[in-house]
Amino acid sequence: MKQTLRSVLSVTFICFMIGGLFALYIRSAPSSQSQTNVLSQRMDNLVSTINNLEQEIAAYEGIVQTSRDELAGLESQVQTGWLRQLQEELHMAKLRAGLTSVIGPGIVIELDDNVAGQKANPNDDPNLYIIHYEDLLAIVSELKSGGAEAIAINEQRLVTTSELRCVGNVILVNTTRIAPPFVIQAIGSPSILMDMVSYGRLEYMITSGFPVTLTTDQALILPAYKGGLQFKYTTFS
Repeated sequence: MKQTLRSVLSVTFICFMIGGLFALYIRSAPSSQSQTNVLSQRMDNLVSTINNLEQEIAAYEGIVQTSRDELAGLESQVQTGWLRQLQEELHMAKLRAGLTSVIGPGIVIELDDNVAGQKANPNDDPNLYIIHYEDLLAIVSELKSGGAEAIAINEQRLVTTSELRCVGNVILVNTTRIAPPFVIQAIGSPSILMDMVSYGRLEYMITSGFPVTLTTDQALILPAYKGGLQFKYTTFS
């Protein structure tokens, strides 16, 4: 009898404890409505932060544009004196560095992979029918030998720090991927440039069946160099 009474009391005590813990959990657990309110508050805060950042960016862009307008106004007011001379020297420095778009007479070379030749000879090495970066390097070298003052490949302006290299099957110019057809523009004497490239790599490519087009233009427009100019080891002497 005592054992039974003890068992009943033990079960009653355990049930009482479970009920108390459950009630405590119910009181402490957040309701779905409160969770929704918390998420809504966080979302509102995030949207507010984004709006504030966008407003700050717009404000900074306005400041930059105002500064550029003021600079342009000051430059336009410089007519005589040493400031004008400095402005002209700065313009020539940008011109030589390729940092401005330029216009002038020159030639345009368009070349593409030899797709027809590859289809006609499917068992040959496919590398024989595609344009490699060595081909572009050879043509650029010939244009420079002909006195080209500005060169661009697929709208990528070549400057002293430009790289023309191959990474796998991809040709990079100024770290920008370019693909055929390739359009090479060069400003200089059209007749001299034409002579320099007609009997070099282009002649080999034409005889090998590559589609090549060579034309002259009296008003070529080449874009400015878009990359950065950073010198880590070079400084003024």
